[in-house]
Amino acid sequence: MCIARDPNWDDQVLLVGGRAAEKARCLRPGASTSFGIRLGADTEPDENLMGVIFGDGKVFGFGMKFDYENAGAYQSTLGHHPDTGLLAVTDETKLGTPSFKYSVTDQTQWSMKMTFEDA
Repeated sequence: MCIARDPNWDDQVLLVGGRAAEKARCLRPGASTSFGIRLGADTEPDENLMGVIFGDGKVFGFGMKFDYENAGAYQSTLGHHPDTGLLAVTDETKLGTPSFKYSVTDQTQWSMKMTFEDA
């Protein structure tokens, strides 16, 4: 599974494992990492906080090139759920047919856990 910044959010710096990710970062099975963006002390809750792409790694690992015929991904917006105020996936577009699915647990206002597994 690979994590990449969404190019539609061109002013966003995606952090993966605490480091800026200019290109997709791929994880081996069973690995874990953190990802997010830097927020200021005065950041207000927002339904559209960050954009990220979770891809299955097929023709995805070098930069942002995405092969729709051979790869699958979720182009996701993460932010605060308008009803609960908890961090959540607030919008999503499936690209191709991802070979994995995910679940969200342990949600708080500023963090959540995402678990990815084979579809």
